[in-house]
Amino acid sequence: MSDQNAMLAVMGGAATEGVQATGEDSVTGRLLHEMRDFNAFFQREMATLVDW
Repeated sequence: MSDQNAMLAVMGGAATEGVQATGEDSVTGRLLHEMRDFNAFFQREMATLVDW
């Protein structure tokens, strides 16, 4: 599980860098913003999924 969280953190960081590089108003920036939000959500919910 810690490997999964580390991977999600890296992916979220990459998405944040991508948003900064492309701008939040670009198509790519909006898609990366969604990816970042999804990774953050999944990271928060991972513990619940494992316990279930």
